[in-house]
Amino acid sequence: MASSAPGGGSGKIERLSSIDAQLRLLVPAKVSEDDKLIEYDALLLDRFLDVLQGLHGDDLREMVQECYEVAAEYETKHDLEKLDELGEMITSLDPGDSIVIAKAFSHMLNLANLAEEVQIAYRRRVKLKKGDFADENSAITESDIEETLKRLVFDMKKSPAEVFDALKNQTVDLVLTAHPTQSVRRSLLQKHSRLNCLVQLYSKDITPDDKQELDEALQREIQAAFRTDEIRRTQPTPQDEMRAGMSYFHETIWKGVPKFLRRVDTALKNIGINERVPYNAPLIQFSSWMGGDRDGNPRVTPEVTRDVCLLARMMAANLYCAQIEDLMFEVVYVALQR
Repeated sequence: MASSAPGGGSGKIERLSSIDAQLRLLVPAKVSEDDKLIEYDALLLDRFLDVLQGLHGDDLREMVQECYEVAAEYETKHDLEKLDELGEMITSLDPGDSIVIAKAFSHMLNLANLAEEVQIAYRRRVKLKKGDFADENSAITESDIEETLKRLVFDMKKSPAEVFDALKNQTVDLVLTAHPTQSVRRSLLQKHSRLNCLVQLYSKDITPDDKQELDEALQREIQAAFRTDEIRRTQPTPQDEMRAGMSYFHETIWKGVPKFLRRVDTALKNIGINERVPYNAPLIQFSSWMGGDRDGNPRVTPEVTRDVCLLARMMAANLYCAQIEDLMFEVVYVALQR
């Protein structure tokens, strides 16, 4: 279990122990060695409460903790008295503290979701190292292409050639949309993505200095996220929505899709297919609903759709130009070596 940051005395240790106990009530009773959800969640909560205390003082930190603990007790026991107690605690707050506490719980939920995402990625890597997908459901859950292809060949008795032919002739069209339920701003999403250093804190070969530096980086990102306004103060235009959607290409998709396609090639080799998926095979393609919806939105006009398309093409061209520039330097370096 992650310990608290240095300094703060026995009272702080007791408070963190109490939080740890509440976390353990909210997760499955049996947690394997490979399941780091409790450690991730508790560490993020620990660091977040440190940030909250530094910005708003001990009293507000303790109030957040008390609300958290009473809510956890109600969730566990379904005791209506606890729900009434929580209501009284919240209604007794002054408006300023209410805003800070509401914001604190919003960020705690974001951090809990992040901890779960990191834990899923960690568990998948562990299973891949061990070759341990115990059952069909686990392979599906982890979206492992190799396990899927092996099931098709060995369990469903499809020939490798049939699998390869079906794979190279199918298309998965992923459609980007700016749904109103997506409440997390792009700036917050970027800060959350930088919190992926969390998993490195539990690496067995990490040095004490590296661990301290990662821990400090973790606290900086948590503080930056908490101090970022969660609410958009102006209504986004379709062009803004497209920029936000394209940020997923910059941050994730641009590098993620080639990695996935290489994983597909490796999986095919492991079932006896020594061909790569053709480069022109439309295995994955992307579409966008942003700036093109015709469901009654008066702000989406033909001119807006044209602007959004041009914006997307410009961003795509920038990505390609940057990649081509990198390849030019790599090719020149190889030529000089020869």
